[in-house]
Amino acid sequence: MRPSSNGITPIAGPITNAVASLRGWTGIVLAAGPGTRMRSAVPKVLHPVAGVPMVRLVCNLLREVGCDQIVVVASPGSYEDIADAVGEGVTTVVQAQPLGMGDATLAAREVVGAGRNVLMLHADMPLLTTRTLLEMAGRHVAVDHALTISTAYLEDPRGYGRVERRNGKVQGIVLEADLPAAQRGQPEVNAGLYAADADWLWDTLAALPRSDRGEVGLAGLIALAVQRGGVEAYQVTEAVEVQQVNDRIQLASAERVLRDRIRRRLMLEGVTLLDPPSTFIDAGVRVAPDTTLLPGVHLIGSTRVGSGCRIGPNAILRDTTVADGVEIGGSTLEGSTIAAGVTIGPYCHLRPGSVIEQDVHLGNYVEVKNSRIGPRTQVGHFSYIGDADVGAGVNIGAGSITVNYDGVTKHRTQIGDGAFVGSDSLLVAPVRLGEGARTAAGAVVTSDVPDGALVMGVPARIRPGAEGGNPTQEHRSPASS
Repeated sequence: MRPSSNGITPIAGPITNAVASLRGWTGIVLAAGPGTRMRSAVPKVLHPVAGVPMVRLVCNLLREVGCDQIVVVASPGSYEDIADAVGEGVTTVVQAQPLGMGDATLAAREVVGAGRNVLMLHADMPLLTTRTLLEMAGRHVAVDHALTISTAYLEDPRGYGRVERRNGKVQGIVLEADLPAAQRGQPEVNAGLYAADADWLWDTLAALPRSDRGEVGLAGLIALAVQRGGVEAYQVTEAVEVQQVNDRIQLASAERVLRDRIRRRLMLEGVTLLDPPSTFIDAGVRVAPDTTLLPGVHLIGSTRVGSGCRIGPNAILRDTTVADGVEIGGSTLEGSTIAAGVTIGPYCHLRPGSVIEQDVHLGNYVEVKNSRIGPRTQVGHFSYIGDADVGAGVNIGAGSITVNYDGVTKHRTQIGDGAFVGSDSLLVAPVRLGEGARTAAGAVVTSDVPDGALVMGVPARIRPGAEGGNPTQEHRSPASS
């Protein structure tokens, strides 16, 4: 026997060795429940935990263990949303009416091939791990029973069906409502995972009588399996894994557990978190070793961060890719791509479609939107770069703005390599500033500027004698010449 994580000694025997993968298995994810306790217009299983809908977390887990067929059972009202959420390679079927878990499982019958093992699990169990699925499958294969159930020992078993045993063997599952008061403290519960031979499963479910309301429950399946040769039980080591999410309190609890797992994994992989509890990292995020995350960092969605970066404090990165050696102060980046050696912030805002190339410097209070900024360019402070293509080695002075919207249409601005944009310049798109061209402070540029030219004024005009030539020499002040 092995103690459970909550210190209660279980009845179950030693662990059966896990299988290497669930290749050849079908995973059936039960996601048709109404979830009324969430008090939400959003289907319960679509509520995110660590940034990912619960049903997708469960499907991702089945992918990780190599399950080569995944079937999700949804209600008619949630079918389309769930099908969108689970991603490619998952079959979604409909349980026409809410007639119990047995009936929901039968809804998958037409798409599950014969001669397969089936793993059934609930979509509102986002804390399951690959180890548990592989060990349970290993136990099922080793004992060769038609049905294997999962159990767990809980300090507070309220709300769960209890496992009934005789001489250590499973005899059935008793619903809490049917328990005598003296037995309601019994801590071994039905954990909600089931492994079965598919052919046996369909034949047995079809043979089960329906209740007066037409429902088919899984408790009857277990009772019939006991009569026909026995049921194997696999005890889940960490009881928290089988915590189901039925309300917002349980949702918050699952969120804490999963985010803590993510932080611990990253630290073990070589990422420094200066204040782990204040660092929020979604399940879909990846961070390379030797990166430091300062307090208040939020890494959201599909964000990727390379090695040797320093992020924060108080930075938000959403669906953003960051290469190696990048420093980002307290800034917000969304849907952006950042090359190696870039420094950003503090107080920058990069909006979707921004591409920042190698060794760029974006200082405080810079906003970039749907623009590409070339290597070694500097945007020091207080600037807006929107719908622009900025070349290499450009200097953009404080307070400069690309005026991209004419009230009807967005237009692009092009700034050539080596250009110099003076402080408080306005580039009114569509407009092109040529290579090596310069604008004087406060210029309002409304027409294209040739390569190497200097423009000034409102509207900006080319300075006589500065139509071209050496832009560096032209820009020198008398004191520096």
